[in-house]
Amino acid sequence: MQYVDMKRVVVMGAIIPHEFITRNGNRVILRTGSPRDAGAIVKLSYDVIKENDTLITTVEEFTVTEEQQREFIFFYNEDPSNLIIVAEHNQNIIGLLTFQRGMFQKYAHHGTVGMIVNKNWRGNGIGKALLTTLIHWAEFHPLLEKLCLEVLASNNHAIALYKSVGFIEEGRQRNQVKTFDGSYDDIVLMGKLLDRSMYF
Repeated sequence: MQYVDMKRVVVMGAIIPHEFITRNGNRVILRTGSPRDAGAIVKLSYDVIKENDTLITTVEEFTVTEEQQREFIFFYNEDPSNLIIVAEHNQNIIGLLTFQRGMFQKYAHHGTVGMIVNKNWRGNGIGKALLTTLIHWAEFHPLLEKLCLEVLASNNHAIALYKSVGFIEEGRQRNQVKTFDGSYDDIVLMGKLLDRSMYF
């Protein structure tokens, strides 16, 4: 993947679109999400929740409308410290990463990462490309020092991915999730301290 000059990016709270070649040779565009993506993002979110038991939200609880999603994207794009990145192939959104900086003053130096990828595209490096793009953007951001996320302890593939880009486990919430069959799962808290020495 080729990266652009990050000094031109952070002012807008956006990334300049760039191309990523997947492991199976497909060309995917990584770009900033926009309100026009609302319908596609709702569909991607619904599809991932429906087929995936590694997310907290159930399909019955997912009630986000296209208009609500559009407003959510407007909210993100208004703050240069938030970021939405979409992965797009042939004008279809196949991956999504969101980053929201802490809203309180004492939390303003870090933020929370969320990410989903279409099941047919997993294992092709899209998740890693999304995360790496975020990290490059965040390392230049003058206010950010740390990235945070939560993941189910049973989601070994996601945990391995996060570790591969520098996240470490910082704690666990025991039996935080209870499934329909009565079993429990832990929530793993992970974080990555940013290396901004190359920019500052």
